[in-house]
Amino acid sequence: MQINSFHTVVKAKNRIGPHDQEILSLIIGTLLGKGISERYIEGTRFIFKQSIIHKEYLFWLYNFFYIRGYCSNLKPRLYIRKLIIGNEEKVYYGYEFNTYTFRSFDWIHKMFYKKGKKTINKKLINYLTPLALAIWISDDGCWTQYGVRIASNAFTLKEVELLVNMLKINFNINCSIQEIHTKNKYSIYIKKEFISKLRSIILPHLHNSMLYKVGL
Repeated sequence: MQINSFHTVVKAKNRIGPHDQEILSLIIGTLLGKGISERYIEGTRFIFKQSIIHKEYLFWLYNFFYIRGYCSNLKPRLYIRKLIIGNEEKVYYGYEFNTYTFRSFDWIHKMFYKKGKKTINKKLINYLTPLALAIWISDDGCWTQYGVRIASNAFTLKEVELLVNMLKINFNINCSIQEIHTKNKYSIYIKKEFISKLRSIILPHLHNSMLYKVGL
């Protein structure tokens, strides 16, 4: 396996790409899901986190970036998160890694973030590819026995409507918007009659550990 080491020997401001569609699609898909973008004076980096049950998937993401020279040879690190739920403390384990910092990724951060909060920009439609959709569903999709639900509660109703419209335009998939138990929070629901089409679009890009997200 040949490792692209170019990005390891240049400063962040000089890491200018070009970045191929695979890299951009994977970043876009993760930012729609659990991915985090951090911007500094030197540029932008991305952080990827998954619970321990998705370790295999997280390491696949890491290898995807590592062999292309986008992150170091330090393996994903284990993290521990503690939450107080009622009177009980819950402990969660997972893995995370981050890319190098790139000045040439600042535009992605700007597209996704406004005043430190994730948003949905109309320009996203140009980058919502089958790979991006596969990664998004890997992060936030859920099989319901009747269809696929995508958690989109981080976004406003108007932004969710934009996403539904993008899915219709880019993939000819009709979705409904469902209000979840939290007020003014919504999910996207891909109905059963569109699951075959969804599978044909994303299966070539879906990691084996995530097949259950589309009922396989």
